[in-house]
Amino acid sequence: MENKHKTTIDRLLDFMVFKNLNDNKLTKLANLSVGLIGRARRKKSGLHTDTIEKILKTFPDLNPTWLLTGNGPMLLSKTDDISKVNLSTKHSDSFIDEIFITQTDIIYMLKKKYFKI
Repeated sequence: MENKHKTTIDRLLDFMVFKNLNDNKLTKLANLSVGLIGRARRKKSGLHTDTIEKILKTFPDLNPTWLLTGNGPMLLSKTDDISKVNLSTKHSDSFIDEIFITQTDIIYMLKKKYFKI
């Protein structure tokens, strides 16, 4: 299945395979409700924002843009950590614009999914 047509849960499952995690191990590491991943897998349903937040906090190398949209690489490189990037003034505006566009896209996708817009 091509990545662009996968759902968030499909991409999470790809990440789990990459990290050699099963449902139980992910649930424990990210402090998720027991059975949540299995139910989402069976129903092909989405994940709540609090669940996604817990997963992203547990796995800081997981690219949130990839998880939600399928765009970009699965993993963030160490240089992607914004706190470690030394941006020059001329590049910072375009970087901020890129972040804003990505956030706007993610918000739109979440609204579309949860509010059926």
